[in-house]
Amino acid sequence: MQLFIAAVVALLMALPLGATPLTLTADMPRASLEGRLEHFADASDTLAFEAVRQRDFTLLPAFRSQNYDAAAHWYRFELSRAAGAPARWILAIGSPTLDEVDVWVEQPEGAFLRYALGDHRPYEARPLQTRLFAVPVEVPARTRIYMRVQTTSTINVNAEVWQPEAFIANETRGNLYRGLYFGILLIVAMFYSILAAWLRDAIMGAYAGYVASLVLLHLGHNGYLPVVFASDSTWLNDALMRVGFLGGTAFVALMWDRLLELRRNFSRIHRLYMLIGLVNVAALPLVATASYRVIAPSINLIAMSIGIINPILLGIFWWRSRRAELMVYFIAFVIPMVGGLTLIAMEMGWVPQNALTSNLYQITSLVHVLVMSFGLALRLRQMQHDKAAAEQGVLVAAQRTEEQRRFVAMLSHEFRNPLAAIDRSAQMIEIKTPDLAISEAKRLTQIRGNVATLSGLVDNFLLTEALDHQAMALSREPCAIRPLLEGVLQMQREEVGERIQLTVVPPDALFHLDPTLIGMAVGNLVANALRYSPPDSPVEIAATVDATGLRIRVVDRGPGMREEELAMLGQPYYRAGSSLGKKGSGLGYYFTRRIVEAHGGSLRASSRSGEGMEVEIRLA
Repeated sequence: MQLFIAAVVALLMALPLGATPLTLTADMPRASLEGRLEHFADASDTLAFEAVRQRDFTLLPAFRSQNYDAAAHWYRFELSRAAGAPARWILAIGSPTLDEVDVWVEQPEGAFLRYALGDHRPYEARPLQTRLFAVPVEVPARTRIYMRVQTTSTINVNAEVWQPEAFIANETRGNLYRGLYFGILLIVAMFYSILAAWLRDAIMGAYAGYVASLVLLHLGHNGYLPVVFASDSTWLNDALMRVGFLGGTAFVALMWDRLLELRRNFSRIHRLYMLIGLVNVAALPLVATASYRVIAPSINLIAMSIGIINPILLGIFWWRSRRAELMVYFIAFVIPMVGGLTLIAMEMGWVPQNALTSNLYQITSLVHVLVMSFGLALRLRQMQHDKAAAEQGVLVAAQRTEEQRRFVAMLSHEFRNPLAAIDRSAQMIEIKTPDLAISEAKRLTQIRGNVATLSGLVDNFLLTEALDHQAMALSREPCAIRPLLEGVLQMQREEVGERIQLTVVPPDALFHLDPTLIGMAVGNLVANALRYSPPDSPVEIAATVDATGLRIRVVDRGPGMREEELAMLGQPYYRAGSSLGKKGSGLGYYFTRRIVEAHGGSLRASSRSGEGMEVEIRLA
């Protein structure tokens, strides 16, 4: 009985395989095994090689990905050699991203020689040091070969048989072309990185990141990551390629969000793109784990959604503005979109794998880089044009402002003599008619007061003009701070101790400054504090001289200012809402700031609405 079973097993093993054997001839430098692979899936991944040989296999009509699957996938085929054909051949197995690829090659004596390949295994252990999983095959007459594949990537298996010389020539030529391809991408990535840093442009920075991601992605798809990193870290091969894919999707979402200003134009799509970017970034920790196989189909669909939405958005924007660069962006995006969608469809098993579907994304990526570079060059030119127009606008505005200042300065200078004449006339009337009625005397007092106010305003204008044009040199001298401030208060007709609280630390403090100008600056601040705070509320003036310099702080208990009003403070003629019904021109703080800046100091104001105002002069 045992002899009978052994004879049956031997007979079964001697029977031909279901697929037609591939016959190798002398004039055949390369032969594809498409349509000759038989397939069996071991869902439990527990069957040994001898057990698998007894299983039924199904013929695969074409090279087609079997999507993401945790099962162990087995393939078998048979080679035969025609008369005159060489006996030594090379079997090249793809795709290069497969984690574990075990190959059993039948030997002349009937035994099987096993090779352990895959990008999760040491590169040095490969019998042929190439980017592909290549093994030498001796074909005496007929040879059977089995392959086992398990991977966290897509189950995308193809195989070719080469004559050794043809294989070496093909790989040498392919390495040259791909080297040029990666060199171009790296140069583009570095160029846009430098340009983004120089211009501080997030769009170009995102595009540089996208191109760099293409380098990682295509290095992985072409099998160069194990060659570059050797056996340093086998899991790094998966990690880097998937970082390239996830990073590329995130950078694309960011770039188009900024380029099309989606936050302002399409807020919902802006939020969608930001979510897409965050999802891809959140998936990065899973790139080197088996969990990535579970989320990968969803990640692919997310990437495809950008490929569908972006052309629609670009078409809408171009229709609205008819800007040439938008049409260039549209063309630049559609080209790699076709390649990218083809790659995803091939990885998902929706379309068969062939020379076109395998290489289309790389070719379209390079064309995309060239076209997109032209589009970004148009954008850069537009940015320079806008910058030149803005600079011209600023120059015109500055010229107009300068002309206005000169006119005001000239007008202010011309006002001096009439104002002085009016004041002298009013003073003479007071002297020569002492018995004027109270109402008339009061009017004369108002006239002289208004003249004094206007004269002070004219003096401030002329002073600021002189400081701006450096037509007036500061007269710095050692000055006692307390007497200076007391003199300022006397000009305000206020006595220390009544409403004004004056503090000087140390009491005999000295500082080098222009007493006339600083007196005017402090006088403006004190006048504002008195004017805009309740009549019975105190106004604090505190001066401190120490190693850091001089600080003069003026604090009132008035209504204060809101944050948006503080931002406008110091602009000529600006008056806050709390100034309604109060006298003033909106120039006092502006004049004070110009005087302080002329001393090389700074002026700082702080306030909270309803809690008063604090202004501090700092001189170093």
